Amino acid sequence: MRLASSLRVMLVAVGVAMVSAAPVQAQKPAAKPAAAKAKDEMRMPKNATARCGDSTWSKAASQQGACSSHGGVAKWFGKAPANMTARCTDGEYWTNEERRGACSQHGGVAFWLGKSKGKKS
Repeated sequence: MRLASSLRVMLVAVGVAMVSAAPVQAQKPAAKPAAAKAKDEMRMPKNATARCGDSTWSKAASQQGACSSHGGVAKWFGKAPANMTARCTDGEYWTNEERRGACSQHGGVAFWLGKSKGKKS
Protein backbone atom coordinates (compact mmCIF):
# COMPACT_ATOMS: atom_id res chain seq x y z
CA MET A 1 0.00 0.00 0.00
CA ARG A 2 2.85 2.36 0.83
CA LEU A 3 4.56 1.54 -2.46
CA ALA A 4 1.42 2.34 -4.44
CA SER A 5 0.98 5.57 -2.52
CA SER A 6 4.57 6.66 -3.11
CA LEU A 7 4.29 5.76 -6.82
CA ARG A 8 1.14 7.85 -7.07
CA VAL A 9 2.94 10.80 -5.43
CA MET A 10 5.88 10.38 -7.78
CA LEU A 11 3.63 10.27 -10.87
CA VAL A 12 1.84 13.44 -9.74
CA ALA A 13 5.21 15.13 -9.17
CA VAL A 14 6.44 14.12 -12.65
CA GLY A 15 3.18 15.36 -14.19
CA VAL A 16 3.52 18.73 -12.45
CA ALA A 17 7.13 18.99 -13.57
CA MET A 18 6.16 18.25 -17.18
CA VAL A 19 3.39 20.84 -17.16
CA SER A 20 5.62 23.51 -15.67
CA ALA A 21 8.41 22.72 -18.17
CA ALA A 22 6.07 23.05 -21.16
CA PRO A 23 6.80 26.14 -23.27
CA VAL A 24 4.48 29.02 -22.59
CA GLN A 25 2.75 30.25 -25.71
CA ALA A 26 2.24 33.96 -26.17
CA GLN A 27 -1.36 35.00 -26.01
CA LYS A 28 -2.91 36.62 -29.02
CA PRO A 29 -3.96 40.21 -28.50
CA ALA A 30 -7.61 40.48 -27.63
CA ALA A 31 -9.89 41.25 -30.54
CA LYS A 32 -11.55 44.65 -30.64
CA PRO A 33 -14.75 44.71 -28.66
CA ALA A 34 -17.89 44.71 -30.77
CA ALA A 35 -18.72 48.26 -29.69
CA ALA A 36 -15.32 49.58 -30.85
CA LYS A 37 -15.63 47.75 -34.15
CA ALA A 38 -19.11 49.16 -34.69
CA LYS A 39 -17.87 52.65 -33.87
CA ASP A 40 -15.10 52.33 -36.50
CA GLU A 41 -17.67 51.26 -39.08
CA MET A 42 -19.84 54.26 -38.20
CA ARG A 43 -16.97 56.70 -38.76
CA MET A 44 -17.46 58.48 -42.06
CA PRO A 45 -14.69 58.19 -44.65
CA LYS A 46 -13.50 61.52 -46.08
CA ASN A 47 -14.54 60.56 -49.60
CA ALA A 48 -18.02 59.23 -48.73
CA THR A 49 -20.76 60.34 -51.12
CA ALA A 50 -23.76 58.57 -49.55
CA ARG A 51 -25.11 56.99 -46.37
CA CYS A 52 -26.69 53.60 -47.03
CA GLY A 53 -29.85 52.19 -45.49
CA ASP A 54 -27.87 49.80 -43.27
CA SER A 55 -25.78 52.71 -41.87
CA THR A 56 -22.71 51.98 -43.99
CA TRP A 57 -21.02 54.55 -46.23
CA SER A 58 -20.67 54.57 -50.02
CA LYS A 59 -17.97 56.18 -52.14
CA ALA A 60 -19.87 55.75 -55.41
CA ALA A 61 -19.49 58.46 -58.05
CA SER A 62 -23.18 58.39 -58.92
CA GLN A 63 -26.33 57.74 -56.97
CA GLN A 64 -27.45 55.02 -59.36
CA GLY A 65 -26.28 51.67 -58.00
CA ALA A 66 -24.77 53.14 -54.85
CA CYS A 67 -25.65 51.07 -51.76
CA SER A 68 -27.40 48.48 -53.96
CA SER A 69 -26.56 45.64 -51.57
CA HIS A 70 -26.84 47.78 -48.42
CA GLY A 71 -30.52 48.71 -48.37
CA GLY A 72 -30.33 51.54 -50.89
CA VAL A 73 -29.29 55.15 -50.46
CA ALA A 74 -30.65 56.70 -47.27
CA LYS A 75 -29.00 60.08 -47.89
CA TRP A 76 -27.05 61.27 -50.93
CA PHE A 77 -24.34 63.90 -50.44
CA GLY A 78 -22.63 63.74 -53.80
CA LYS A 79 -19.36 65.43 -54.61
CA ALA A 80 -18.10 68.00 -52.11
CA PRO A 81 -18.43 71.67 -53.07
CA ALA A 82 -15.22 73.52 -53.88
CA ASN A 83 -15.54 75.87 -50.90
CA MET A 84 -16.11 73.14 -48.31
CA THR A 85 -14.35 73.80 -44.99
CA ALA A 86 -15.68 70.86 -42.93
CA ARG A 87 -17.70 67.68 -43.14
CA CYS A 88 -20.42 67.10 -40.55
CA THR A 89 -20.86 63.70 -38.87
CA ASP A 90 -24.11 63.13 -40.76
CA GLY A 91 -22.32 63.73 -44.08
CA GLU A 92 -23.45 67.29 -44.81
CA TYR A 93 -20.91 69.90 -45.89
CA TRP A 94 -19.95 73.07 -44.01
CA THR A 95 -18.88 75.93 -46.25
CA ASN A 96 -18.71 78.84 -43.80
CA GLU A 97 -15.24 80.10 -42.81
CA GLU A 98 -16.40 80.61 -39.20
CA ARG A 99 -15.83 77.47 -37.16
CA ARG A 100 -18.04 78.46 -34.24
CA GLY A 101 -21.31 76.54 -34.42
CA ALA A 102 -20.17 74.50 -37.40
CA CYS A 103 -22.39 71.47 -38.01
CA SER A 104 -24.29 72.11 -34.77
CA GLN A 105 -27.52 70.86 -36.34
CA HIS A 106 -25.76 67.93 -38.00
CA GLY A 107 -24.12 66.08 -35.10
CA GLY A 108 -20.89 68.09 -34.99
CA VAL A 109 -17.81 68.18 -37.20
CA ALA A 110 -16.42 64.87 -38.47
CA PHE A 111 -13.30 66.52 -39.89
CA TRP A 112 -11.97 69.89 -41.06
CA LEU A 113 -10.43 70.57 -44.44
CA GLY A 114 -7.59 73.00 -44.95
CA LYS A 115 -6.84 76.00 -42.79
CA SER A 116 -9.58 78.32 -41.63
CA LYS A 117 -9.25 82.09 -41.51
CA GLY A 118 -11.93 82.26 -38.82
CA LYS A 119 -11.45 81.80 -35.10
CA LYS A 120 -11.15 78.31 -33.70
CA SER A 121 -13.58 77.46 -30.95
